Amino acid sequence: MIELGRFQIDLELRTLWCDSERVPLGSRAFDILAMVVKAGGRLVTKDELMDAVWPNTIVEENNIQVHLSALRKILGADRDLILTVPGRGYQLVQRHRVASVAAPSPEAQCAPAGRPLPPLRMQLVGREADVMQIRSMLAHTRVLTLVGAGGIGKTSLAVEAARQAAADVTEPFTEPVWFVELATLGTRDEVLAAIAQACGLPVEHATPGLAQIASALAGRRLLVLDNAEHVIEHVAEAVEVLAAMNADLRMLVTSREPLRIMAEAVFRVEPLDVPQPGSADADILRRSAVNLFLLRANSMQREVATDSAELRLVGEICRRLDGIPLALELAAARVVTLGVVGVYQRLDDRLAILAGGYRTALPRHQTLRATFDWSFALLDAKSQALFRRSAVFGGVFSFEAMCAVACDASLTVADAIIAISELLAKSLVNVEFDGPVARYRLSESTRAYALDKLQAEGERQELAVRHARYLSQCFITHTAQTVRGNADSAAALAAALKHTLDDARHAYDWAFSPDGDLQLGVELASTLSAALLDGGMIAECCERATRAVDTLDALDALPAASIDARDEMRVRAALASALPHVRGSVSKAEQLWRKVYALATERADDAYHARALWGLWTTMISSGNIHASAEFAVRLRQLAQQRENAWQETLADQIAAISQHCLGRHAEAKAELLRTRNRFAELEYSGQRDNTIAVDPLVYCNGTLARIAWLEGHCGEAMRLVDTLVGLVRPDIMEPSLTHTLGASAAPLSLMCGDLGRAAVYLDIMRSQVALHGLDVWRDYCNCLSAHRDILDGQLQRGVALLESSLDALIARGFRRLITLFIAAYAEALVAAGRIDEAVRRLNDTLQFCENNGEMMFVPELWRVLGIAARARRRSADAEAHFTTAIQMARRQGATMWELRASLSLAALWREESHDAQRDSQALHMLERLALCFDAPSNAADVRALFDTLSTMRGAERTVSTASPMLTSPAPLDARRKAARKPNASLARVD
Repeated sequence: MIELGRFQIDLELRTLWCDSERVPLGSRAFDILAMVVKAGGRLVTKDELMDAVWPNTIVEENNIQVHLSALRKILGADRDLILTVPGRGYQLVQRHRVASVAAPSPEAQCAPAGRPLPPLRMQLVGREADVMQIRSMLAHTRVLTLVGAGGIGKTSLAVEAARQAAADVTEPFTEPVWFVELATLGTRDEVLAAIAQACGLPVEHATPGLAQIASALAGRRLLVLDNAEHVIEHVAEAVEVLAAMNADLRMLVTSREPLRIMAEAVFRVEPLDVPQPGSADADILRRSAVNLFLLRANSMQREVATDSAELRLVGEICRRLDGIPLALELAAARVVTLGVVGVYQRLDDRLAILAGGYRTALPRHQTLRATFDWSFALLDAKSQALFRRSAVFGGVFSFEAMCAVACDASLTVADAIIAISELLAKSLVNVEFDGPVARYRLSESTRAYALDKLQAEGERQELAVRHARYLSQCFITHTAQTVRGNADSAAALAAALKHTLDDARHAYDWAFSPDGDLQLGVELASTLSAALLDGGMIAECCERATRAVDTLDALDALPAASIDARDEMRVRAALASALPHVRGSVSKAEQLWRKVYALATERADDAYHARALWGLWTTMISSGNIHASAEFAVRLRQLAQQRENAWQETLADQIAAISQHCLGRHAEAKAELLRTRNRFAELEYSGQRDNTIAVDPLVYCNGTLARIAWLEGHCGEAMRLVDTLVGLVRPDIMEPSLTHTLGASAAPLSLMCGDLGRAAVYLDIMRSQVALHGLDVWRDYCNCLSAHRDILDGQLQRGVALLESSLDALIARGFRRLITLFIAAYAEALVAAGRIDEAVRRLNDTLQFCENNGEMMFVPELWRVLGIAARARRRSADAEAHFTTAIQMARRQGATMWELRASLSLAALWREESHDAQRDSQALHMLERLALCFDAPSNAADVRALFDTLSTMRGAERTVSTASPMLTSPAPLDARRKAARKPNASLARVD
């Protein structure tokens, strides 16, 4: 029986008496009274009352007020015995035992009852291994602190670990576990009083000292101290003394920072496991963060994430909330009103939507903002400044980067050293190590809060400008390192720059936003787009540079606009380089390069003068304007000679040779390319490489030499050069080099050799790279190659349809680089399909274009196909004239393979149109002369067709088929198909 003023309460019989008369009292009101009385003067929080009186039930908090009002009405004059502590809970003012009740023994008086562990509101998800590790650590350490960011689940983890430890008879903690909630405390006396109350010591008249508390904790006990960060010094003092005075005591502390005492071991509480971007459904469902989200959401709403699309959104929500349990629970609660899609769409405003937690939760756990407010308030002014200023970094950042952006007269580097240590200790900033280099990062939610503080302080604009300029300078430094040719330092800097790309993207987005700075945006875009281009991120480079160039064009009309000319040249050059690969607007790329050329000439900028000439050469090659390309090659050579730049002069000679090759002067081009290849090797050896123009000359050189080797009839050599060419592609930056190599050299030469299997492998890789990097132009080009392969493989209808649409798309973009081969193949297939007039129109238009622009490399093949069209029309004289023209042009060019194709077609015409023995003899003599240029047998389909034809004409028994289709079909296409489908020997053989 316990006396309360003139009232007595019998806890066993659950009755309340007043002057020997029983007082009627509801069960809920009695439960509240009993809880407060049994606490013996200790503060009873609202959480404890809700958990004890309404277990496993969600009710409104005002239920406590209702029953307390009824209870106080009954107590009447003694109503003040139950004290309400605003925002914290309830406390019994005084307590007396009735004299008739036997006094407990001294031993019983000394045995503290302890506060029971609070129940978990929800099942603990994904923490099984953590609980086991904590229990294991508790067996070997006297003080264990669970450290982690706010809302990460430290309390739940500590409670579950303590509960399991207390329930296990093999553990040393089978005695009662004491639990002390420190969240509402602020002074040393309050901390000591709370620990004393948990131990059952009276605190009405004076706060017990640490020695008295240590005596009460004698024996093997487990003490849990929750939420220590705001009273960390007082808790550290108390824990250190208690550990020293009681060797059997184990203390489990939760805090956002360590106690930093000798006896302490620290367990870092990590976020829950989140799925990676692009994960499969099964992998998403295995992640603990997703499991917690679904458990919380499904407890309030059925059928969340029932399909794959919604499940993937759940995975993205969990990833963007960094696996923080509190944030996940708050987000899941919003699914009821916003749905999964609505929550995902509003994550950028997460501080507003992530609210509405448990009513019984501590105030700082009811909204995401309140959680961060609690931590932020614990920082000193310097740490607060560094914290909010670090928000401008969207990804990881180094200490050097942080100081460059955040430090000023009010925040020195010395201040930053202390402040970053404080932020790390309080789990507001994460750190990871790249070798010896520390990289810092704010979680996405933490950064959102810090940005909010930065905005509130009025610093966001200034810090964004500092950040953008710092990033721009980083990229410029990287370029300078590369130009100087310091490979080791450039590679290290390139690796470091990967960490800054996300920040640069965020800074770019801000600069072009309504609150941003357009001129600063152009400055940053110029360096960012150049870095993206160097890193092979072509599509993103194109997108971001386009916005900057559009802004530049708009700013031209503003007299006050002051854009640095080098920034303008840099961003226009990056866009001009990216466009032909992505959107393929060759005419737009030409305009950009001409603007760069004009700016460079006006400002006497030799570097950009050279880059512009190189860019104009590549643009002319892409557009099929070979005459103009040769002119720009000559101008680049003149500039290099004036500057006495041997590397650029050699490059100019090389691209001039490529233009000669396109003009049909293959022997001259080959000799010059071999000379420049050797010259580049000498320059590399002597360290004279010039990286002003970002190009690997060997890629262009070997690709052209491979094509010339095929034209001269050396197919094995051509494919060996292709293998060398593919091997030159850098594995760290593959694009656009790999796609260009596969599309312009490897795949078409495989088709020209008739190796359809090898071509298919190259095309599969190319198709994958094109899709991965969004290279629209090369997608159409890849389709042309695939269609050509289909035609050679006998799938005429499918090949013609795909080739027609893809060719038209490329021509509409102004992209004509090496597509004349496809036009010839398309026209030949049209003839085979009976669409002769259409084929002739296409061929005549292409011939006119080639003659006007100097693209003569494929002209013999066009004339051959014109002959096939004339033959299909039964115009033998025209056909013979066209074949003869093709043969003569091929001989002048030294293009033996074009001569072979045209000669096979002419031989077939002579055999078909006449039974004259003299004609047969002429055909045989013509083909036998050509056969001397090749080995027999050969891997090339055309060469095999030659020897098959000769075998047929001679009546040899070694023919593969008894009648050569070359002698009976209206075109040699079928012969090449059959030859291409024959088993090939290794292409490594020398023809």
